[in-house]
Amino acid sequence: MTGVAGFAVLLVAALVLEAAARRGAGPATVAETVGAAMRTTPGRVAVLLAWVWLGVHFLAR
Repeated sequence: MTGVAGFAVLLVAALVLEAAARRGAGPATVAETVGAAMRTTPGRVAVLLAWVWLGVHFLAR
């Protein structure tokens, strides 16, 4: 149960940051961040590993 609450807190925090970024009051949006990461090889590897982690933990059944 604690794990679910932790993921819920992280999800809410991510949504709040994204909303703030879209209003211009916060950091970069997710799209801008991923776009910046994809400009370099280590960034591309990090994005790939993030997708693999998400797929293994949430999508594979």
